[in-house]
Amino acid sequence: MAFPEQPLRTQVEFRIGETWTDVTEHALLKDVITHTRGRTAEGQAVDPASCTLTLRSPDGLYSWRNPRSPYYGLLGKNTPMKVSVAAGPQRLWLPEGQLTARAETPSATALNVSGSIDVRMDMQLRRRPGQFVELCGKYAITGNQRSWLLLMGVDEKLWFRRSTDGTAITDIASTEAVAIPPSGRIAVRVTWNASNGVVIFYTAPNMAGPWTQLGDASAPGSTTATFASTAPLQVGDIQLLGLQPPDGAINAFQLRSGIGGTAVADVDFTAQTAGATSFTDATGRVWTLANGAEISNRRVIFVGEYSDWPLKADRAGKLVTVEGEGAGVLRRLNQGKKALQSTLRRRIPSYGPVAYWPMEEGPDATSVYSPIEGVPPFTPRALEFAADDTLAGSGPLPVVQPNANFLAQVPTMADDSWQVELVYRLDTMPVAETTLLQVRSTGTARQVQVRISTNQINWIGLDANGATVFSNLSTAPEFTGGWNRLQIRATQSGGNVTYQLRWIVINSLNYTISSTVTAVPGRVVDVRSSFGAGLDGMSLGHLAVFSGAESTAFNFADHGFNAETAGARMLRLSVEEGLPLRLIGAAADTTQMGAQRSGTLLELLEECEAADGGVLVEDRERLGLVYRTRASLYNQTPKLTLSYEQRGLGGLEPIDDDSTLRNDVTVQRSGGSTGRAELTEGTLSVEDPPAGVGRYDDSVTLNLYQDSQAEPMAWWLLHLGTVDEARYPVITLRLHRAPELISTVLDLVEGDLIRLTDLPDWLPPGPVDLIVQGMSEEIGVRTWSVSLVCAPGSPWRVAVADDTTLAVAGTEWSTLAAGVTAGATTLSVATASGPLWTFETAFDIRVGGEVMRVTGISGASSPQTFTVTRSVNGISKAHSAGASVESVVPARVAL
Repeated sequence: MAFPEQPLRTQVEFRIGETWTDVTEHALLKDVITHTRGRTAEGQAVDPASCTLTLRSPDGLYSWRNPRSPYYGLLGKNTPMKVSVAAGPQRLWLPEGQLTARAETPSATALNVSGSIDVRMDMQLRRRPGQFVELCGKYAITGNQRSWLLLMGVDEKLWFRRSTDGTAITDIASTEAVAIPPSGRIAVRVTWNASNGVVIFYTAPNMAGPWTQLGDASAPGSTTATFASTAPLQVGDIQLLGLQPPDGAINAFQLRSGIGGTAVADVDFTAQTAGATSFTDATGRVWTLANGAEISNRRVIFVGEYSDWPLKADRAGKLVTVEGEGAGVLRRLNQGKKALQSTLRRRIPSYGPVAYWPMEEGPDATSVYSPIEGVPPFTPRALEFAADDTLAGSGPLPVVQPNANFLAQVPTMADDSWQVELVYRLDTMPVAETTLLQVRSTGTARQVQVRISTNQINWIGLDANGATVFSNLSTAPEFTGGWNRLQIRATQSGGNVTYQLRWIVINSLNYTISSTVTAVPGRVVDVRSSFGAGLDGMSLGHLAVFSGAESTAFNFADHGFNAETAGARMLRLSVEEGLPLRLIGAAADTTQMGAQRSGTLLELLEECEAADGGVLVEDRERLGLVYRTRASLYNQTPKLTLSYEQRGLGGLEPIDDDSTLRNDVTVQRSGGSTGRAELTEGTLSVEDPPAGVGRYDDSVTLNLYQDSQAEPMAWWLLHLGTVDEARYPVITLRLHRAPELISTVLDLVEGDLIRLTDLPDWLPPGPVDLIVQGMSEEIGVRTWSVSLVCAPGSPWRVAVADDTTLAVAGTEWSTLAAGVTAGATTLSVATASGPLWTFETAFDIRVGGEVMRVTGISGASSPQTFTVTRSVNGISKAHSAGASVESVVPARVAL
């Protein structure tokens, strides 16, 4: 089977102005379109995705600096572009940016399922962290016509919303998140039992199942019938609901009356004609598409920015072309050299302070500026700027010198509850009582003073005449020797005001003093201090004033989000910087990070990637990034299995060199201690040949949360660097010769596992598992070649407790106690050290390259007797005494 006679329908689009414009008619597709993403060679860093193509530019159409062109002023550097192919099955496509795209069928009596209900949906969506995503429903806000609604929550849990009267709603969420696979394809299902009100969620690989219950069933609830609304049944955007519409594709949808009952709506979008806007489903329902939704088999293979527009022309000027290259977002991020501001400096302004002074000025500064519009700078006295850089959430801050003082004026604000907060570090409490900070306001307490000494805290409020409004003298905790937050708050409640003083030891405990009096809070006029005796050497910064409800702006940012997981940090940074980032795997299953310090956005993201050990690449379908967690790479089922005889498979060229060998690895924790792992025995050990291969050392610095993480990471990197097998760095597939592979290849994501089987005798016996690290494509008129950049997949098989295969704990240093013939079915196995072998279920061992299946073990001491089935991998030969015996799938502990 070869490619169809019709050319491969490749489409090239530019976003000209606000509209995506098809420029395929000008693309010289007789020339190859080349696209790469991920790693372009095994072990190398990820390169920016790229796509090269040639465009005809008749009459200077794409001469964007030429005013004769209709695109003058509309094209330019970094014009968004995308390339797609019409390949694979059709589906309901909901394009990004089409916020109201949907498929719907009008309301009908049969669609108003009043009893038990069963809703199923097969989808392939791009995940939107932090947002509720609409999936399907019969639910209209207008006219209070709510029946039911299925959503995916911010934490990727499913939500089922139901109404019994069209107005009031009840929400039930799954107790577990949906484990979305790397391809994004997942089928979801929800049932509501009318007899007891119980809601149960399920997931499956696709609509055919098998269905697996997602979390726990809900508690029994209302059994009142679901409201019979006049709302249409909608898949995709739910009209006027206002939550995030889905973005991606939907393959199928079913609505059943009764759990596992009769389908009253059953639409298979993959069975519809491409381009159809109206069709009838299996139950006779007529569906229509709206607002950009389409039935399409078009798959986006590249999204980037076209920045180069080099013009070429023949001497007669008859053929004018643009031969350029589009690049993914990594190119732009790689060129950005501006470090992100500190976590406090970035976060506090987003919480709407009335006034804020970071105090992160350089050493030669004389005044302190505010990033908040309308807030005047202030000029302190005797502060040594940029003298203390020990606070993880901040840039360098000033240190108090003798006779220092400051006065920061606050713009006019509402007479309301208010809050003043800053960070400071003081190594020793002053002996005599002195003022640490003073807030002046227009309220009953015109002056609020914090006075401290070795043994006490004096918390005082004075009125306009200097009379005491409140006073609280407390024994002083020793908030010294580390960074603290000092928070002063006046909270109004009726005719009373609670004045609250809080010391918050950053990343630790806190202490609160409060006084409630009959008063009004007024507004903050200024914040000041004269820094009395004993406060010399104190560091301080990030002075902020808030109005209204209590602000949590300093929380977590004060310590630089120390202990935040790598996945959570990447998602947070992507939201803060407006960079789309899709996370494959659970953020909670990623490594805990140290504090976020100064660095460019890309440096900080790559810091997370390195600490966790996953894969950061560019998104194929939008201008953004994808991060695949380390845990998501473990114990995968092959996404693609290729026989050596597979048509379209290029020649296999195994490599067996030392380019990736690392047998002595040191991990340095940023600002902390080190951990080291060294392979001291075996064929790849640091011993000189022939006992080993000699020393191949490596050292990396990682931003880890605790020193205790360094050594386990070193052992994991050693594990990855001492894989004793041939490597297949590039696997080439000619899809025009094997179109049956197209859909699977289009769904491949970096980090996926592929498997090679049925290898010829001249190659080491398989199967061979490989992890895809990157890929490149070459597309012509009738040709399509994909080269997969791969690394060994075997290191990613890790132990799973109670698993019949992955829990087999093979013992070390085992050998044959006696030689065996090629047909022998029993082995005498000696174990020099460590525990003896145990048997619970059949497992495979390797002896001299031959794989044997162990079906029984006897003997309570070494040597033990193994009963085996020979030649599992096609190798059958005699073995001498002393031959090594090892488990084919040893139970390696994951990081």
